[in-house]
Amino acid sequence: MSPGLKRQTIEVLAHRRLNLQMARQAIAWGWALIDEGLTSDAVFVLTAQTPEVHWGELNSLVDRVAAELSLARPADEATATRWLAALHLRDILAAGGDDFTALKKVSRLWFDHQTPDLHRFYRLKHAIREVETSGTQGHWAGLTRDNWRTILSDEAARWLAAYPLPL
Repeated sequence: MSPGLKRQTIEVLAHRRLNLQMARQAIAWGWALIDEGLTSDAVFVLTAQTPEVHWGELNSLVDRVAAELSLARPADEATATRWLAALHLRDILAAGGDDFTALKKVSRLWFDHQTPDLHRFYRLKHAIREVETSGTQGHWAGLTRDNWRTILSDEAARWLAAYPLPL
């Protein structure tokens, strides 16, 4: 499975577990599976859908695709949020720590789902925003304008080592 398809797969399966809207994304994922030669009856049924497909039917199709292709699925909401967080944290590492948009997405995952191990990124987001605005901050000991990218990258790498992706 190509890196792009792995990312799509993780996103679709995590969104499915969180019951988030994903019709267009899931249908595009079905076509990407076909493009890479990963097919099943459920994949073909999925790609025949239109984006207005009912979420319950779509969730059922995504479940069938995952079962027919023997794909790992997040066991619970916390695992699903960790899968999504891992993708964003990888983006942060790829950008050398300079991807505040990805950090905001991880922070939002904590805010929406309260996955405890993501709280540090919520704190980091506020610390970085504050230090960039005023030059000082009170959320993260030792964080400055000059070192926040390094601190963010180090935290992302530590977290990723503790919570590896299944694919």
